[in-house]
Amino acid sequence: MSEVNKDNKEFEFIKEQILPKKRKKFRKWFIPFLMTIVMAIIFGLVAALTFCIAEPRLYNLLHKDEQNPFIIPTPTPAELDKDDEDSQEDDLEDIQEDNSEDNPEDNPKDYPLPTIVPDDVTPNGQVVENSNGQTDDSAQPNPVIIPPLDADIEDYLSIYNDIKKLSEETGKSILTVSSIIDGKDWFGNPIEKRIYTTGIVVAKSNTNMKLLVSLDRVMDASSIKVEINETTFVDVILHDYESELNLAVLSINIANIPPKLLENLLVASIGESYSVAVGNPVIAMGSPNGYPESIDMGIVTSKDSVISITDYELDLFNTNIVFNKDSDGILINYKGEVIGIITRTLKKDLNKELSTVLGISKVKSYIDRMVDQKPRIYCGVIAEKLPQTDLTGYVATRGVYVYEVKKDSPAFKAGLMSGDIILNVGNRIISNMNNFYSSISDYEPGAQVIFKIKRTSGGSDKEMEIKVVLEEKIQ
Repeated sequence: MSEVNKDNKEFEFIKEQILPKKRKKFRKWFIPFLMTIVMAIIFGLVAALTFCIAEPRLYNLLHKDEQNPFIIPTPTPAELDKDDEDSQEDDLEDIQEDNSEDNPEDNPKDYPLPTIVPDDVTPNGQVVENSNGQTDDSAQPNPVIIPPLDADIEDYLSIYNDIKKLSEETGKSILTVSSIIDGKDWFGNPIEKRIYTTGIVVAKSNTNMKLLVSLDRVMDASSIKVEINETTFVDVILHDYESELNLAVLSINIANIPPKLLENLLVASIGESYSVAVGNPVIAMGSPNGYPESIDMGIVTSKDSVISITDYELDLFNTNIVFNKDSDGILINYKGEVIGIITRTLKKDLNKELSTVLGISKVKSYIDRMVDQKPRIYCGVIAEKLPQTDLTGYVATRGVYVYEVKKDSPAFKAGLMSGDIILNVGNRIISNMNNFYSSISDYEPGAQVIFKIKRTSGGSDKEMEIKVVLEEKIQ
């Protein structure tokens, strides 16, 4: 092979490839797709037209033997008269709407319609009878239009003015108490901290006046003063207190209060909390939001909660009034009666931001004893009303179930144990914590009382009697 041919074999010509145009490829699938959509629309139109034409004929053919269940009644003359009255009412509505459009400022949007009353009906709704003692049905009554009672912004403001007057009257029983507590700063320098709380006038005599306050605000104070007005401050002393309730009673010497100011200080009206119901409107006074002499309004949001303390239990109810760490004061109803005391120490974790209130009915006995400085009887049990079946499954019809006995208490020394059911205190039958506390309160400190109990621990179920020597409660 020659050198020329060899070079030609190694040389290759440029190869060409013919590709279809993209535009033709797009048209290849787009046109069938478009035709499919057009055919679907045509098919839908033809089907709808066929259904509209055929459906009435098919329905008549299938239901030609059935009776028409709908019968149009013929109106009676009395009903025609009623329709005339309805048309008159409609005319009144149209007139009212036209007036409201013409005078939008003089006519509220939801203006109440006038009431149409026949002539033979008195304003009290009684039908006037004829001389024969029967109503005259033949006479056509002539309607009388009674104008509606319209409420406006003035009526709304008057309601708040009434609430304001009620709170001002109750405010005559509320004073601001300030206490000075000695302390030290971070560098060990002595400082004085002033704390405010609400004082409720609970007793007043010719020589002194008693105020109910929060114990933790005055307990460690080196000085306690009560503010009578903006320029008059009077020293007070700690009279008595109850640590479990976080309540204390302060005593003021009447001679230190100017006579004119003393006349305006009234003893608070104490109501009852047993009848308080969820949804009842209430007013919080004192420092409900942490600021002295503040006021707030709300409703009772929950009730029927109880909290057990030594030898007793207290009723709690919650409100929708906002709570903070400085909140205290009282809750009153719309009669101006105290129905509860705002508490900070007996709250539950479920309602940290809402006010929890001690029902006044079960606290009142403690307040009276603190005012009179009477000793509180101490047994030393934490108990609750017995449910239908006690915790071990033994059926009992009454009594209180003991689930804690305080160490070195009279109950502890007498041998009372957790799980015991107290049936009797002396001759009195026990059914709840209310009459248990009332029963032991009838005795003086040092009295020996026989408790009849049912012991259910250890799988036994036997009744027994123990002797408990009651003591005075030491705070």
